[in-house]
Amino acid sequence: MPTPSSRVPALATLLAVAVLAGCSTLDVPRADNYPATGQKKARAVHHWDVLAEDVAVRIAQKIADWPAGEHPIHITGADDSSFNQGFLKLLRVRLLDKGVTLSTVPTAVELEIQTQVVQHQAAGPRNLPVPLPLTMLGAGVGVWRDWETHYANRSLLPGVSTAIGLGAGLALDMARMHTQGLAAGGPTHTEVLVTTALKTSDRYLAGSADMYYIERADTALYQPERLVPPPPTPVKQWKVVAP
Repeated sequence: MPTPSSRVPALATLLAVAVLAGCSTLDVPRADNYPATGQKKARAVHHWDVLAEDVAVRIAQKIADWPAGEHPIHITGADDSSFNQGFLKLLRVRLLDKGVTLSTVPTAVELEIQTQVVQHQAAGPRNLPVPLPLTMLGAGVGVWRDWETHYANRSLLPGVSTAIGLGAGLALDMARMHTQGLAAGGPTHTEVLVTTALKTSDRYLAGSADMYYIERADTALYQPERLVPPPPTPVKQWKVVAP
């Protein structure tokens, strides 16, 4: 015959099952993740140039049917952030390379660049770097993590033994860690949205939108420069003394 103490786990199990059964009847959608996707991280001016090239290609394709030189485009930036200034210069060069006619003064066709920084406040693992299967403990010291799942089926050539594949895979990862560090470093809480709009005074003709992760410390590059007001002019005060 079960003792009172032996009934406690059974009662706890039955209670848990009852609670879960009750929760399953709630008419509330469950939270699902979006399908896995990739998003690049902007970490250098070269990345700005890659984006400028991509935008220039799309703009050139959109206006390919325009008569050559008939509708010159004036490029503007919505603010004077470091990114907008640099991106505008890079985009101008890339468009000229593709034969797009640009104007130095406002015209009927404008290409406007806008940047928006988004900072997520929710706690989560976004700022954690994406680790390599080889976890480095110090200079020249490493420990295999989950080596079976990562390296077990790794082989350089058909017929090469698994042991050689293990050694080669480990060597490649150590070399990559040495030359690239943490590479992209994983997602962050800070993102930037870069949009371009090709428009006239009354209609939009084309546009682009690109999202990037950025490091929080780089946020100032994507925001307008804040002018520090000059210090107030000293004011002399006079005290009137009766004779």
